[in-house]
Amino acid sequence: MRLNILAFAAGILCLQMQPELPAWVGWLAGGLLLVLPRLMRRNGPTRILAGIGCLIIGFAWAAWRAEIRLADHLGAEWEGRDVEVVGVVAGLPQDFSGGTRFEFDVVRVAAGAVVPARLMLSSYQGRRDGERSEPLAVRPGERWQFTVRLKRPHGNANPGVFDYEAWLLERNIRATGYIRADPPQRLAAMVWRPDYAIERMRLAVRESFARILPEAVYPFAGVLVALTVGDQKAIQGDLWTTFSRTGTTHLMSIKCLLKRISA
Repeated sequence: MRLNILAFAAGILCLQMQPELPAWVGWLAGGLLLVLPRLMRRNGPTRILAGIGCLIIGFAWAAWRAEIRLADHLGAEWEGRDVEVVGVVAGLPQDFSGGTRFEFDVVRVAAGAVVPARLMLSSYQGRRDGERSEPLAVRPGERWQFTVRLKRPHGNANPGVFDYEAWLLERNIRATGYIRADPPQRLAAMVWRPDYAIERMRLAVRESFARILPEAVYPFAGVLVALTVGDQKAIQGDLWTTFSRTGTTHLMSIKCLLKRISA
């Protein structure tokens, strides 16, 4: 059994090395045929065949899952167009110099529009396309109606640097965009779902730190926020530089990742 599990995992790993997705149905059928003799006779040859079959089944399973993930994409015909969406703020809002950014689970779209189930939306301060736009004060779990403009994820592919496009894919974010100046509407203060409730609690903890330990007085407060709720972006840029020079950046990142997983 352990050998078969390892073979299945090896098949998943093999899929990650393919330049394009194969047709998984044929691979699955072939893997099942190799496993069947093991069910009727238990000996050395059938054990080897079963191991190879499990490897192929793992390969086919990973291809099937990847096909599902990649099918949820933004069509080129919907890039750069105004689309009305209704959904839920799915994660901690992250402030940046020009506004705020957050993950958004789409529940409903305007008739005829086709957009991915999860987006990364930005709300900008200032003027965009000649229109005045202010960043929104959103909270995890709130249901909103927005008019947005979207684009497919794009990121640099330079070796050894952060791969933004792969990071978005890992989080199942299949499009990014910004909120238009059309008045957004908050439709519900809270959608009660376990993951949304956890994100709301994370926000409450972050706001408590900001209230009790203002960053202007306590510059290391962002480190406490990162260690408590896994929000790495709470750490000031100068502190990240210090961590980098002392070789402790990876320790902070791992700690934040473990905190996110435990939440």
